[in-house]
Amino acid sequence: MDVQKDKYYAALTGDAIKSSRLDSEARSLLHDAILKSGEELKESFPGLVVGGINVFRGDSVQFLLNKPAQSLRAALFFRSALRAATGSLKVDMRFAIGVGKIDFMPEFSKGGADGEAYRLSGPSLDSMGSKQTLRLALSPGWTSPHNFEALKTTLVLVGALADRWTEKQALAVKGALLGLTQDEICKTWSFPVSRQAIAKNLDGADWFAVERALQFFEEFGLVSDH
Repeated sequence: MDVQKDKYYAALTGDAIKSSRLDSEARSLLHDAILKSGEELKESFPGLVVGGINVFRGDSVQFLLNKPAQSLRAALFFRSALRAATGSLKVDMRFAIGVGKIDFMPEFSKGGADGEAYRLSGPSLDSMGSKQTLRLALSPGWTSPHNFEALKTTLVLVGALADRWTEKQALAVKGALLGLTQDEICKTWSFPVSRQAIAKNLDGADWFAVERALQFFEEFGLVSDH
């Protein structure tokens, strides 16, 4: 698949948290939920994902985005979709975001791509602390050191909020990440729900704080001359 050599992309690498505690049947359900969440991401953000969603080891995922500023929103959407899809399993996923250039991407393979963005994302996930669930690695010179520290701290805080989402809160947040109104979110649920219930779940998920962090990340924090 053709990628622009002078363009900067965001590679997201994620793995399910504490999936080793699951039995074989639950791990099969998790694998299906990861595939479903990936398809939801591609359908909900048309043109954002470059190539396919690479699922490996049964509980890990990697994909490429052509708009780095949308990477935090995409990671949160995937996490909320997975949390909602796994229900009583209560499975979450941590993500490392790497922003950089891409050397190549195979035409017919979901795996095997290489480039700076991947080399930043993968190792960042491997070295992530046990309590952190969102991490950012940027190409050198992308932004100032002070701004980079602000971005990294933002992801730590947003990740900590997302860690506490319940299944219903994740469902509500998934709709909010798409810019839907509370009435519109109601219509996306598979069972009847009131607007007041949506509002309550968004409040419980601290959506007001997550939304502010997304605004900073997308409009100010990840701005670059690249």
